Amino acid sequence: MIKAILFDFDGPLADTLPLYIKAYDGTLKSFGINFSDKKIVDECFGKTQDHICKNLNMPQKTDEFTDLYIAGINKYFDEAQLFNGVIDVLKLAQKKQIKLGIVSFAYRWYVDKMLKQLKINEYFDSVIGFEDVVNPKPDPEAVVTTCKRLNISTPESIVVGDSKSDVLMGSSAGAKTILFHPQDHSLFYDLKKLQTSNPNHTVQNFEEIKKIIF
Repeated sequence: MIKAILFDFDGPLADTLPLYIKAYDGTLKSFGINFSDKKIVDECFGKTQDHICKNLNMPQKTDEFTDLYIAGINKYFDEAQLFNGVIDVLKLAQKKQIKLGIVSFAYRWYVDKMLKQLKINEYFDSVIGFEDVVNPKPDPEAVVTTCKRLNISTPESIVVGDSKSDVLMGSSAGAKTILFHPQDHSLFYDLKKLQTSNPNHTVQNFEEIKKIIF
């Protein structure tokens, strides 16, 4: 029986991946770097600014890069919207007394800001961001910590994410997993590669998630 649903924030709940590309593209161009959207995904998504700048052979520019990137986040992310069906699933989970958590690689200040902006913060019993764990995804720490907070075992939870690291994080913790891959995500991720992480389910929308969980 599922007692908790743990969501990654960016991708599964909020349609923010195109906005991240805008923020990274503007930042990179400030340093004279022109990447395709696919290259931005490969080089920047799921990585820290330290890691990105090191790979770009400009570790001394990390602070400047980070400041410009955060400015891009603040500039573009007012446009963020939830995927269709998110609110229905959150409300149904509350009605059925299924707990809800966020397990994100993003900075905690950003996750808190976006949850309030999108008016869904009151639904979540636990929120974990990048600073809240020692070991980021795909390490299971975020799932294990969240389940302890919620007073459930990890097999009683299901992780909903849009990346290999989300699925691997969930499965290595002993949770069930749902890979969320709407059609638009094909611009960012190769579904065949994602499925090598062996999710329990792969879905394109929240109606499918509703059928799986409820």
